[in-house]
Amino acid sequence: MKLFEKYKRLNIIATIGVLILGSICYYFIIRYVLIRQLDDTLKIEEEEILDFVKLKKNLPEPANYKDQLISFTLVEQPVRRIFRSIGLYIQSEKEIKPYRKLEFPVTVNGLHYEVSVSKSQVETEDLLGLIVLITMGVIVLLLLIQFILNRYFLRKIWTPFYDTLETIKQFNLTNRKPIPVHRHDIEEFASLDGAVEQMISKIISDYETLKNFADNASHEMQTPLAVINSKLDLMIQEKNLNEKQVSHLQAMYDAVGRMSKLNQSLLLLSKIENDQFAYLEPLLMHNLINNKLAQLEEMSGTKNLTINRDIQETSLQMNQYLADILLNNLLTNAIRHNTNNGEITILLNPDLLKISNSGPPLSFDPVTIFERFKKSSYSDGTGLGLAIVKQICDKYQYTVTYAYRGQIHSFSIRF
Repeated sequence: MKLFEKYKRLNIIATIGVLILGSICYYFIIRYVLIRQLDDTLKIEEEEILDFVKLKKNLPEPANYKDQLISFTLVEQPVRRIFRSIGLYIQSEKEIKPYRKLEFPVTVNGLHYEVSVSKSQVETEDLLGLIVLITMGVIVLLLLIQFILNRYFLRKIWTPFYDTLETIKQFNLTNRKPIPVHRHDIEEFASLDGAVEQMISKIISDYETLKNFADNASHEMQTPLAVINSKLDLMIQEKNLNEKQVSHLQAMYDAVGRMSKLNQSLLLLSKIENDQFAYLEPLLMHNLINNKLAQLEEMSGTKNLTINRDIQETSLQMNQYLADILLNNLLTNAIRHNTNNGEITILLNPDLLKISNSGPPLSFDPVTIFERFKKSSYSDGTGLGLAIVKQICDKYQYTVTYAYRGQIHSFSIRF
């Protein structure tokens, strides 16, 4: 869920909760005030009756009006003064109406009376209902205004954040375009843009440093390796060397060769990670595979391998150099780790490339097969071939998987 949507939901829920709770409290407060006003009116009637009794030494006449009732009841003992709300059946309207009633005692000529004064609550209830309707209308209006503010104005306020986020998404180390500078009057967004700008500048600087180091190191290492290699060639050709010396020189020669391959592989991984192979072109993968098999024919012939092909015409948008590296690593891996008189099966269609070969099981966990420097104990490679395959597949968002069933290793790439 987006931050803005979550904030909007929480804000609306909190607002509705506060408004509902406030409306309930407001309803009971208004009702209490209106009832108290009605009670004050009953108190005035009480004072008038008491003044009449004090002056006339007699009870006034009972009253029976539409909105007011006054009655007197003879009792043995003085009653307790009390206010209460009641419902009275009105004969003329044939329904029960709400009334507010005051009962209090009065003594006339030694006789005790209970005086009952009732005032209609209909107008009070109607007024209360009107207030509730107005309050509900105000609540709905507030929610509507808040919805409009959240949907349009607050979204506009968050626009700089989304602009900055889009800038980060589109940033690419290969082109290193300067990020657009946004000017905001919101301090938090301005601070965010400043932090992002500093971070990207630091990333570009570190990237350039690492790239230059990798390029320079690779270039500088090739020269001494080439010198060592040429000197070893000359030493091996010496005629007065014994068998032990030749063996030592050959081991050094092989080690220098592996070091050179390792250097080139590490440099290639670095270039892929830094997206230095951005150029794409339509490639006919079926032709590339057939050409690569022809190049590796001598290598596969030393093990007398049978190659089965199910190759369909397939075109992909890739960098040609990376496509060549991908196929070379997979096919040489299938040949190098195969058994004598084994077989290789190649399946290609517009959705899938699958290369399978016979061979012994792995001597390590298959889950780690695409990790760097992971190789079998009987392998003489650098341990980077399949890591490069994985890196190339990740670059083009292909899915590469490995499986081993029935003495058959299979590498599948889904385009």
